[in-house]
Amino acid sequence: KVAFPVEVHAARATYEIAFGVIERPTHRNTSWDQARFEVSGHRWADLSETGYGVAVLNDSKYGWDIEGNVIRLTLLRSPEDPGPNADLGEHRFTYSLLPHAGVWLGDVLAEAHALNAPLTAVCEPAHEGDLPSPRALAVVRGAPSVVLDTVKRAEDNDEIVLRVYEALGGRMPVTIEMHRPIASAVECNLLEEEVAPAEHEFNRLTFRIQPFEVRTFRVRLG
Repeated sequence: KVAFPVEVHAARATYEIAFGVIERPTHRNTSWDQARFEVSGHRWADLSETGYGVAVLNDSKYGWDIEGNVIRLTLLRSPEDPGPNADLGEHRFTYSLLPHAGVWLGDVLAEAHALNAPLTAVCEPAHEGDLPSPRALAVVRGAPSVVLDTVKRAEDNDEIVLRVYEALGGRMPVTIEMHRPIASAVECNLLEEEVAPAEHEFNRLTFRIQPFEVRTFRVRLG
């Protein structure tokens, strides 16, 4: 493990999971707390008090424990069962310490995403062709806590699948603006089966989202 003793006093810590977060106590007062000595988390874990907090970000490790004011990230496990050779060999990973103002609702999510999906530069020689559109394929407008997690082609046709989730525990109206007019749009489940029509006008898809809700849409562009 790698450990970060931080000057933060908090009774609960926050850990990222798929499409949301979980909280766990930072003490071991009960047998339940003692049994949860390690927490499964994704890209970050955070310890925050009023006005200040510290998060640890990482790109490939998923075991955490926070007791008192010490944030620990599990780097290697090396269990003997079921595979006695587990975790042997060379490992490459990145972790980062992020102090921040306020609680984790600020920049932690964006910084963790940037660490896991960094921008890359590609050298390209001069050639003929049109410049790409300055606008992205899809942009979330007016809802800073809504994350556009997935943009992909549908499994059974040429529609575009958009999956979003609310990351901070709030509810709000959401607008997704596409780079071309929308010919049709439906909400679907995770199997991309239609659930209900989706409200859209010109190049905008509009809907309301609830705390930590996941919504998926199939969109056909004009």
